[in-house]
Amino acid sequence: MSDSQDQPVTTKDLPLRPAAPTTINEPHQADHLPETPDDKPDSAPNSPILQSPEELPIEFDQAKKKKKKSKARPKSKRGKNKPTGFEEYYVDAPITPEDFNNEKELYNVSRPLIHRIEDALLRYQKNRRIESDRRDVFMKYLSYGGVNVGQKMFGGLADRDLQELDSEQILQARTMTSVGKDRSNLAVDFDAVVRGFLTSFFPYYFNPETEDMIKLATVTIRNFLSYLLYHDVCLEYNENIDQARTSCDIAAKELWYNQQLMAKSPGDFNSCCSLLFGGELHDTYTEDNNWKSPKDDAPHLTTEIARKIVKFALAGTGENRHALRFQELAEKNTLCAVRIEDIDGFEVTAVHPPGEAVMEFYQTHAPDLVPVGKLLARAYRDPGMPDFDLSPEERVVQLPERNFEFFMEGNLLQYCYPGMKVITPVWELNCGFHYFEDAYRTYGSNYTPLLNDLMLGWKEPRDLTKAESEGEDDSSVTL
Repeated sequence: MSDSQDQPVTTKDLPLRPAAPTTINEPHQADHLPETPDDKPDSAPNSPILQSPEELPIEFDQAKKKKKKSKARPKSKRGKNKPTGFEEYYVDAPITPEDFNNEKELYNVSRPLIHRIEDALLRYQKNRRIESDRRDVFMKYLSYGGVNVGQKMFGGLADRDLQELDSEQILQARTMTSVGKDRSNLAVDFDAVVRGFLTSFFPYYFNPETEDMIKLATVTIRNFLSYLLYHDVCLEYNENIDQARTSCDIAAKELWYNQQLMAKSPGDFNSCCSLLFGGELHDTYTEDNNWKSPKDDAPHLTTEIARKIVKFALAGTGENRHALRFQELAEKNTLCAVRIEDIDGFEVTAVHPPGEAVMEFYQTHAPDLVPVGKLLARAYRDPGMPDFDLSPEERVVQLPERNFEFFMEGNLLQYCYPGMKVITPVWELNCGFHYFEDAYRTYGSNYTPLLNDLMLGWKEPRDLTKAESEGEDDSSVTL
């Protein structure tokens, strides 16, 4: 073995990679092995002399560069909290003189109206963050008004192609709305389209279940109309557009009342009349029907309860002539009701909630019942429904206007207003008052049925029996 005073081994003599471990069986093999820390107890265990170059610590003269932290955006500009442009007090920012001159040329009255509408739609959608629910309503409103909605054929562009276009060309390439040349000869009426969409089409296509859904539709359409006014897109129709905004405000209030009345009608009094005198409940009622849903807390309606509700309504709210006539016919057992034909429902003319005297009467004698008020109405025919098949002689005859007097609970009268149309069966009792059953549909005071909803999805017809080109067999045409 070598002497312990041998020269120390330097890093130059060390192999680049540590040798594989071998078993020392012969004495002469130990002469070529470097001394280990165990052989020199006074040597440091982590001495750099005894470590391979791969294990040597590397010291950098320069400290690592710290990454710059990006400044966090405020919550008002992130995700769902980012401004959309449809907030209650949102207004468009003032435009620069350059933008004003551009818009003055862009929306000049000398340009065709359809081109001005197309340009306004491009810029409006660019400046608003229209979320999915709002976009569904807005696009359906545009389609209802005659605007073509959908991606243009072969209109998709890659990002590489978009880099070669300016901002105006990018807007044109990404647009999903256009007005066809065949629509240029149609009458322009912003107010009629708004009334037709909100009062006739929207409630039964989207079936709004909350007041927020109704506000979403009315606010979106009103916001677009305000944009047209602010940027002078259609100067010749400014008065008509302003009237359309008023129609949006009316619909925002009335649509929710309509939905509430349709869901909660006809009320206790009218249900009792249907049960006792004639109607849907009268035809399906059985006295020994004691079945009750475990999820329904309402008491089971019986003929005894129905008589009590009707009698207290006549005594508290009805006129003396109605009460006396009712008592006289009831004693003779000749009370009967007849359904009024040739009408679709009624239109409300006046609402009389229960007064203080009626409230006190119910509180004293029938605290378990809901006080009843009056609803005055007239016969109504839905113009959106087909006309009756009448002969020419019958069409000449003018039918007299029929007026109705209904009794209704105060918690339902709060949803009624003059001008409301209710599509429902109406019955007349032979003692002089009327009642109605479930409301099938309810319309607002500015109800306007249009033919626009029939044109949704309409395409120009073409003859499929002819060949598309000369020499092509007709059998190649498929249906």
